Amino acid sequence: MKRTSVAAVSRPLTLKRPRWVAPLIVAVVLLAATLAVTLLSPAGRSNTDDLDPANPGYSGAQALAHVLSDHGVRVSVVRSQRELLDETVDGTSTVVITHTLRLSGRTARAALAHAAPAASLILLGPDPEVTQGMGLPVDSHLANLTKPAAACTGAEVGADFRLAQAGRAYTATGSDSGATTCFPDKSDGGGAMVSLPGAAGRPPVILLGDDTLISNGTILDSDNAAIALHLFGQTDHLIWYVPSLADVAPSESSSRAIAPLWFGPGVAVATSAVVFLCLWRGRRLGRLVTEPLPVIVRAVETTESRGRMYRKSHDRTRALAVLQLATRRRLTAYLGLSASSAVSSVAAAAAAVSGRSYRDVLDLLSSSAVHDDSSLLELANNLIALEKEVRRP
Repeated sequence: MKRTSVAAVSRPLTLKRPRWVAPLIVAVVLLAATLAVTLLSPAGRSNTDDLDPANPGYSGAQALAHVLSDHGVRVSVVRSQRELLDETVDGTSTVVITHTLRLSGRTARAALAHAAPAASLILLGPDPEVTQGMGLPVDSHLANLTKPAAACTGAEVGADFRLAQAGRAYTATGSDSGATTCFPDKSDGGGAMVSLPGAAGRPPVILLGDDTLISNGTILDSDNAAIALHLFGQTDHLIWYVPSLADVAPSESSSRAIAPLWFGPGVAVATSAVVFLCLWRGRRLGRLVTEPLPVIVRAVETTESRGRMYRKSHDRTRALAVLQLATRRRLTAYLGLSASSAVSSVAAAAAAVSGRSYRDVLDLLSSSAVHDDSSLLELANNLIALEKEVRRP
């Protein structure tokens, strides 16, 4: 009995690991991986911001910036409101603001006030929030203009210049505004370009309803290059302002949704933690048991039934969205893109292969404007034709 007791006492004790250890380890690993990606990745990436003069990609504007520099124009790029306010602006300077969707009413007013001494202020694609924030006497509406002629005199562009496309048109308000309207919208009025004369506390302002005019991928379309050089090269000094969302305070009232910088990484960490937690806890549920289905429904029958439901409910918008989603998935496979690629990236690659314009392909893959069954059928046929053009050897 004594020998047995000694053996039992000398046996090593085995401690049971607490249940919270595994989730804690997973959370620490995810946090470390996220921090590593956040800290290490940006340094090795090139600029990918749309309409940024340092972006050499399809949606960047590096080509125009280089041409202006080669012709003696000093280009100063500012990417925040603080940098803009630190820049000296006088009568020999032209201020251009791209990516105006990143402006709020407050930041738009601040930019206009600082640019008051400039020779001119150029706004690309400003929406009503920007124009109202600056107090400009213009109204605007969405448009779909293709190769309109300038058809104006006394402006910074030739009367025969043609703009490749425009998605917004502007109409000057007030009978004594002295504004000049170019590239007219013959259906809804106004024009894709409006030049406002200088006023108290405001320099001459040029509003252009095509923010892709200066992008590397479309600057050679129609007379885009000539228009951009005429507008941007008016003076020897160009102040190129690319607004930053960081300048917009979260408390500012805005019609646009602006998320804080940590929102994206935070959602990624939380989602990954939930997925790993589900996998960890799911192992305790045991092996999955298969069960034969009582009825086998063919995929084509399901598709036809859904189509009849959409037609009965007249939900053409949903039917078009399903067709566009399926087309985008197949195009990503044909073009070797990631399944999570943005619509703009898929449209750019498809346009390069098919020979179509980037705007036409983007509208075809993302537009929701469908009025009747014939329009839906036409869009479906255009999607099929686009796929065939991309798959063509």
